Amino acid sequence: MKFKKTAQIIDLLIHNKEKIIDAWLNSKDTSIILNAYGIEIDEFRSLFATLLFDCYLDQILEKTDLENCTIIPAYIKLMLKHHATPDKIFLLPLELENSILKSFFANNVSDYEIYIEINQLTKYTLKATLTEFQKIFNEQEQENIYHNAILETTNDGYWMADTEGNFLEVNASYSKMSGYSIDELLSMHIQAVEAIESEEETKKHIEHIIKYGNETFETTHIKKNGERYPVEVSVSFTEIDGGRFFVLLRDISERKQAENELLLSSKVFSNMTDGVLITDSKQHILKFNDSFSKITGYTEKELLGKTPNLLSSGWHDKEFYKRMWADINTYGSWQGEIVDRKKNGETYISESSIIAVKQNDEIMNYIAISSDVTHRKEQEKIINNLAYYDALTKLPNKTLFQERLEHYISIAKRHHTQIALFFIDLDNFKNINDTLGHLMGDQFLKDAALRIKSILREEDTLGRFGGDEFAIIIQDWHSVSSLGVLAQKIVDIFKQPFLLNNTEFFSGVSIGISIYPDDAKTYDEMIRLADTAMYHVKRHGKNGYEFFSASMNKSIAEKMKIENALHTALENNEFHLTYQPKVNIETNTVYGMEALIRWIHPELGFIGPELFIPKAEDNGQIYNIGLWVIRQALEDTKKLHDSGYDDLEVSINISSRQLEQSYFLKDLISIVNDIGLAKEFIDLEITETQVMNNIDSSLEMLRKISALGIKLSIDDFGTGYSSLSYLKQLPANTIKIDKSFVLDIDKDEDDKAIVASIIALSKSLNRKVVAEGSETKEHIEILRELGVSQVQGYYYSKPIKLDEFEQFLKEFH
Repeated sequence: MKFKKTAQIIDLLIHNKEKIIDAWLNSKDTSIILNAYGIEIDEFRSLFATLLFDCYLDQILEKTDLENCTIIPAYIKLMLKHHATPDKIFLLPLELENSILKSFFANNVSDYEIYIEINQLTKYTLKATLTEFQKIFNEQEQENIYHNAILETTNDGYWMADTEGNFLEVNASYSKMSGYSIDELLSMHIQAVEAIESEEETKKHIEHIIKYGNETFETTHIKKNGERYPVEVSVSFTEIDGGRFFVLLRDISERKQAENELLLSSKVFSNMTDGVLITDSKQHILKFNDSFSKITGYTEKELLGKTPNLLSSGWHDKEFYKRMWADINTYGSWQGEIVDRKKNGETYISESSIIAVKQNDEIMNYIAISSDVTHRKEQEKIINNLAYYDALTKLPNKTLFQERLEHYISIAKRHHTQIALFFIDLDNFKNINDTLGHLMGDQFLKDAALRIKSILREEDTLGRFGGDEFAIIIQDWHSVSSLGVLAQKIVDIFKQPFLLNNTEFFSGVSIGISIYPDDAKTYDEMIRLADTAMYHVKRHGKNGYEFFSASMNKSIAEKMKIENALHTALENNEFHLTYQPKVNIETNTVYGMEALIRWIHPELGFIGPELFIPKAEDNGQIYNIGLWVIRQALEDTKKLHDSGYDDLEVSINISSRQLEQSYFLKDLISIVNDIGLAKEFIDLEITETQVMNNIDSSLEMLRKISALGIKLSIDDFGTGYSSLSYLKQLPANTIKIDKSFVLDIDKDEDDKAIVASIIALSKSLNRKVVAEGSETKEHIEILRELGVSQVQGYYYSKPIKLDEFEQFLKEFH
């Protein structure tokens, strides 16, 4: 312990050498004597510093025979010999027969008297630095006391290990966590508790941390009883004492369980029509849904703990499974068809996808999604080409077109998107058929199909209904006007002549357009309405396009008016903000508010955000509108703070389009500094779906925002399908449960279970929870039971203007 204490003193001496040398040489007495004998202070400083400080602590500590350590100056050696302490560390040169000062003057000044004077002077000048050094030493000692107290009271485990991986120090929490006593651990190597890395991998990992200084990662450890458990490890490395690793470890078993429970209890899993099977890394079955049980005929008791080999039919050889697992191990997934066997012995064709779920490159689970396609396969062999494709143009026929449109409608219904249907009739087909005959008529139809297809995207579906009728399914379109542009392109491409039998023929097209769900919600309705619009074009001169019905045309015109009006709405001051209170139901206080933008046009009246926000994102106006919202919300909040409500925070929705701009951070900082509202009262909200659209750039920007001290929230949580591995990387302070889950928690046990799972996940990730859509007393009571303290919804207030909000604060109790 004496040697360790001396080493600490030397380390402090080295790290504060400039202060010590300056304190000595800047002494008035030192300057007078040195000047009297013509000795330059800089020359004296250089030699003195070299003699006193040229040996670093790591050089000292790696020596075993310190008395014979020739590289250590005599001054340091004597300190070690006498086990120097702060009160005598600077007086040691006086005890040396051949001291540093004597050596200096013996080599540079012949007058020995100078040495005597200088040597006496050090009693005073060196003592002048003692007070400052004692202060540094005392602060270091106090830090050590605090450090040890924290390590012994924290629930987190703590190690100190050497560069070989041997434990040198552990705290009681890690002893409890691992099941080993402290004495047992101090005789062990970290490899003894590591469950994943091999000895060689651990060695490389140690070298990596030494090179880069610190790292945080997740791994699995083994307890004394053989039980495995996941841990989060934070490591830092220092070269003190020949190299030391300081490690904090946290048992994250509960967090992992919460993450798994969220996945396993989700409606997506339970309600999928496809069979879903989840196994652990050893392929032992953990869970499956009802659809899988119906497909295979097996019950929960018969499957849990078993492996999927139970379903093997013997149909495939070993090479098939070898290739399948090679794909899974290489690419993380496999898709294909497998012939399996049901419980009753019947074989069936399973169309399957198998995914390896990894964490830190370690496989945690396998997920298999499958459907019984036996009947479909049997039918495909017989009727696929005849039943689904037009023999002349090779396009999807009416049957396949209907199946695709109905499928797309079901997707659009789930994701709240739109679909456009173009119904096309070729204007002069009958004349061509009558003039040139059916062979040339068929050639005309093939050429017409190629022309239309040439201007469509791959994801669009062009089909032939028979005769001269064609139809197109358009998905993922940005605006109504873009549909008009596409329709006009089709009209224009038919203005070029067709060359048939060396003769030019011209044919226009009439196009009717219907939209899901604005016009219709079923396949039959969409076809009928688009067909009606197409005949309306023919009755008015052909060779053009029209959206369904006069009322639809009026609606389209109104939407185009909105798009045009949006360009001047900001400069005309047509936007304003409303605020919805956020309430802490435990303390019965209003702790914040969410800013919500509203648009009132002088002619069109109130226009909801659901109408203009998507259009603003598409045309790029969302960036300036978003900056206006931030500035106005911060100004209003500052006014409330100045009025005495100085603990309110304001939540502001931001778009992923804003995060994509590199200059957003600069603009945000400029507004915050201009308004002067403290950053701790600013909360920016973004949906998980928006982040997942461009995960890497979004994460980078969000981390920079968080580093400023601005809070971040994940809005509408649960409506997207983001990766949990990315979710935990988001620097968010709060998770907002989407109101669609809260509205029925008093009636729907599934919704209640999902809310409980989200709460558990949030707590495991150390995130706060806000429940949106809290509209009834029953909602509030259930949320309180589930452990939610922060709510937002109509039970307390709808979104209101600033003056109304201030009145709400005055009356709230």
